Amino acid sequence: MSQTHRQCELAIQELDIDRLMPRLDRMDILLLKRFYVTGRPHPDDTSSYVLRILVDEFQRDHRIGKKAASYHTIRHRLENLRALGLIGKIPMTNPTVYFPLDHIATDIKRLILKFAAELVGVVPMRRKVEM
Repeated sequence: MSQTHRQCELAIQELDIDRLMPRLDRMDILLLKRFYVTGRPHPDDTSSYVLRILVDEFQRDHRIGKKAASYHTIRHRLENLRALGLIGKIPMTNPTVYFPLDHIATDIKRLILKFAAELVGVVPMRRKVEM
């Protein structure tokens, strides 16, 4: 078994939403939504991003000030998310490319929903599955 495969298994076991919640803020969740919530059906429900394009789209769509959403600020936040094991980075590429991790996509979506519920103060309703 390769070292990368062991790290992936370890990341799956260690992903604890309650442990991650205090380490993330609204801007981190908005960045994670870019990668994990695209509004398209599975398997196209995640998206990779080139850093420069992500910064431009983020500034345009969220109307956050250029200083709060500068290139260096977002790069730093993405590196923190990568260090937490929530996104991946293709090494030695120019421009820098970040990508979602498929093995934890459902957990990240739960994290995003939980953060949104706490932000609003409401617990999201679960859909009833009809058979």
